Amino acid sequence: MTKVSKRISLFDIFPEGRREQDVNPSNTLGEETPVDGCTVQPVDEASVIISTVTDQQNHNVLGPEKSSLCSLQHVSRILIHISIILSIVAASLSVLLILQYFYHPPVQRACPDYLEMCAPSLNCSLADGANLCPPSRQPSNRTLSSEYRNPVLLLTSRSLLQLYNVITGRYYTVCHQGWMASHGWTVCRELGFNSHTVLSSPVPLSATDAPCLESFAVVNKTGSPGNLEGFLSPVETCPTQEGVSLQCTDCGRSAAESQRIVGGSPSAWGRWPWQVSLRWDGRHVCGGSIISSQWVMSAAHCFILSNFLTVGRWKVHAGSTSLNPSTSHSIRSIYYNGLYNPETNDYDVALLKTSQPMGFSETLRPVCLPRTQQQFQATGNCWISGWGHVSEGGQLSPVLREAKVHLIGSQICNQSSHYPGLITDQMLCAGYLNGKVDSCQGDSGGPLVCQEGGLWWQVGIVSWGEGCGRPNRPGVYTNITALLDWVYHRLQTDSEIP
Repeated sequence: MTKVSKRISLFDIFPEGRREQDVNPSNTLGEETPVDGCTVQPVDEASVIISTVTDQQNHNVLGPEKSSLCSLQHVSRILIHISIILSIVAASLSVLLILQYFYHPPVQRACPDYLEMCAPSLNCSLADGANLCPPSRQPSNRTLSSEYRNPVLLLTSRSLLQLYNVITGRYYTVCHQGWMASHGWTVCRELGFNSHTVLSSPVPLSATDAPCLESFAVVNKTGSPGNLEGFLSPVETCPTQEGVSLQCTDCGRSAAESQRIVGGSPSAWGRWPWQVSLRWDGRHVCGGSIISSQWVMSAAHCFILSNFLTVGRWKVHAGSTSLNPSTSHSIRSIYYNGLYNPETNDYDVALLKTSQPMGFSETLRPVCLPRTQQQFQATGNCWISGWGHVSEGGQLSPVLREAKVHLIGSQICNQSSHYPGLITDQMLCAGYLNGKVDSCQGDSGGPLVCQEGGLWWQVGIVSWGEGCGRPNRPGVYTNITALLDWVYHRLQTDSEIP
């Protein structure tokens, strides 16, 4: 393997703009003042006439010498004014330099985030982007006090709901009998979603996998809908043999059905309404995907590799297929997985929270997160999209492009002829072994989506690859299913921050 490229764009389509110089000349010599009786300021016409008549009457033979003296005094006074002004300017600059040296205003920066938190707070607004945990920290799913268990599981493409009970240490499949919309809102808030669009429906348990049929619970009528621990009661089996299928967002619906994308074609308006452009100082760097009204998912390397950690310099551009200026959203927080490894590209995932909710429309809506244990077919209806290079070493595409790809198993992708031993459980490969269709620089952080059950699910995040569209070197993507616990843990933790 000779070249491994993270698929991040460093402004290679935008020429460096000329910086405007602030030019504000100040005419400090515009006002004139009298100097020792010498008239050097504008006066009214009458006083000039009177002065002239008086000089003539007194036969002032020293007139030329007096005029020369006045001129010298005038120049001297001008030089004094200039000296005073320069002194004031020098003093002001000194004060500014002193303030700049001693005063550093808080700058919010991208924050490393672990399931096992290594510090009481994940607020790294004053940090330098350095990890809060030692680099040797091993992957863990434990919190400070106990083993972390996602309180809510949505299983398979049917989104079958399971809830975790801390007392018994077990997950329970929730029966549909007695289920109400208010329960759905409680569960979705627990997951970190604040959307008012909560969809729930009964789903037969007869075709459910065995792990979903081990423990069951019904809604406790005496419990409070606002407390997960209080409104469930374990039962032997669901009375009506139906469980709860839950959707916390109206996700995965495209307004158009029909390729940075090497070998692709331009995308139709509204085809991928979750696709966003992440821009640093107004320039496209990476892609991303909307997963809720305030959350965007992308790749960790978009922020780490070039030290693009200052949150205020990023904007989310959404709702457009063009790279031209579009609707932008400010970002409040950026979190990247604390286990991200720049050398191996493992755990390459980040989450951005916008300052305000994004209003959904036909051209702006979320993609569905994959469900626990959800499986996708290798030859399924899977697509990549982005504004990245249309060829290796080329330029960004001015319009969003798309391409259909096949999922490639890790056993195949890890073979010596492809990426020998480099594909971890947190990665997956997609594309074609003969090359030609691939993601490229500028597509980083963008979505790999697959359609199932009429909905689009985000399976991967554009991460890295050797070249673009090369034979036997398919694109490598972050495996979102393997990192769902981290994603939901971050959403749940941040929802507690006012």
